Amino acid sequence: MKAKWKNVVKKTGIMILTIAAGALLAGCSSKLAAGFDEDSVKKSAQELIDHLTAGEYQEAVDMMSQTTQGALPVEDLSALMETAKEQTGAFQKYKSIAVVGQKDSSGTDCAVAVAAVSYEKGMVTYTISFNMDMEVIGLWMK
Repeated sequence: MKAKWKNVVKKTGIMILTIAAGALLAGCSSKLAAGFDEDSVKKSAQELIDHLTAGEYQEAVDMMSQTTQGALPVEDLSALMETAKEQTGAFQKYKSIAVVGQKDSSGTDCAVAVAAVSYEKGMVTYTISFNMDMEVIGLWMK
């Protein structure tokens, strides 16, 4: 079972990481750019995590940019999350959500939410990147 989880995470994680790497690795700043609201970013991050936790994968994919949707179709997200749920157990609570500003490789501003979430069998840290349209452009789970 653990080997299956690692294969799914590796396959999908590489795909997600490739999409979002350009958005996050290019620049580093902690201040949100004009046009982003910290509370809105936190709310959107929590909404995405709530969809993922509830098994509402189409709703989660609907929050993503078209590029991200193409790289992470609902079937792949569903397989990844169902396997993750077996490992993490039931949702317990949000421990914290922090928001920082970033620039992608082309200098475009984006916002990144890092959410520490407690589950029955342990913690998961979600890192979720948003473009100015508040579409998800990157998703990592650790």
